[in-house]
Amino acid sequence: MTTAQIIYEQYKVLPKRIRQELKLLINSEDEAEKPFSLMEDIEQGLNEVKLIRKGKLPRRTFADLKREMNDAK
Repeated sequence: MTTAQIIYEQYKVLPKRIRQELKLLINSEDEAEKPFSLMEDIEQGLNEVKLIRKGKLPRRTFADLKREMNDAK
């Protein structure tokens, strides 16, 4: 039996209200995680470069990025 089959079997025995809540939760997470397309990522990066050149966005070094990542942990 695959993991998906096991999960489905467990899902079937849940009360109807809980199944509906689970569906809503899964759907809301799928909508929230709309991935950017590669083109959108490139356009965003180019816009940031333009802002840096105009002096409207501070320059960030690789060391700054590493420090930000460590602070986020």
